[in-house]
Amino acid sequence: MMKPWLLSLSIASALMLPAASAVAQQAEHQGLKNQIEIFKDILTTAAKQQAGEENSRLEDVEFTYLKGQGVVFFVRSARMPWRFVAPDVPEPPLPPEMPEMSGFAKDLQLDRVVEEGLRTAHRVLSQFSGEYSDEWFELVEQKRELAWEARDLNREMRDIEFQRDMQDKDASNETIEQREKELEAKLAELKEKQAQLDVELAEMKKTLKAKQDKVRKERLLTQEKSIEAIENVFSNVLCDYGITLKSLPDDEQVSLVIRDASMNKDKRLDNVYVFGKSAINSCDSQPDELLKQAQKYKF
Repeated sequence: MMKPWLLSLSIASALMLPAASAVAQQAEHQGLKNQIEIFKDILTTAAKQQAGEENSRLEDVEFTYLKGQGVVFFVRSARMPWRFVAPDVPEPPLPPEMPEMSGFAKDLQLDRVVEEGLRTAHRVLSQFSGEYSDEWFELVEQKRELAWEARDLNREMRDIEFQRDMQDKDASNETIEQREKELEAKLAELKEKQAQLDVELAEMKKTLKAKQDKVRKERLLTQEKSIEAIENVFSNVLCDYGITLKSLPDDEQVSLVIRDASMNKDKRLDNVYVFGKSAINSCDSQPDELLKQAQKYKF
């Protein structure tokens, strides 16, 4: 029978083995981690010091090591055009349509109160986005006002027709007919104004579309410049200082992941570059060639 003290020693030794193994593994990779930290500092410094190149500024530079595969750097450009907004400026929507209400609610003018609330909320939320023009909303509001006036006039005409049918004793036929003609003339005037606003809205849409195209082109150009600048900085630093990664095995790689570098419809994609350690070691002050040899894809 094993003595108690010997049993305790065996259990303690068994418990210490995993901890000792973890410490040994950490010590094994500490040298590589220190080298990667140095390379990261060189990379961020080079990106900041690149003369006149705002596009090469990096944010959120991180890294990890995958045993048997290599080190992976994750970077994000401070100049990426759709970091906080969508790549396309959407066309401002029209205010919401007024829901149908009962005659009693209309008599109390609740329909006007509800629509005013909807229009106010719509305008505030849309302007909060910062992507819509005030001119567009002014035209839309004018059109909606005319629609309200036309609705009121139509309602009054229906009242007049009702009075005629009921032969209201308080109003003569001549008075009713005169008022009906005035309303018809006013409605015709409103329709003409609405037609003019439709023309102006169509022109505004063309102008907005042109602005959208311009913004899209500018953002794509900024994107291309940002990616090119980061590629150049990374390949230059890797070519000149990749030798600092001495503890990285020769059969592994150095990978670069540029976060949110591309857009595919509504999805943001990363640009991935994989550089072989052997290609890095043989880079003879030719970062362009090193970049060409890298495996590139989007994910």
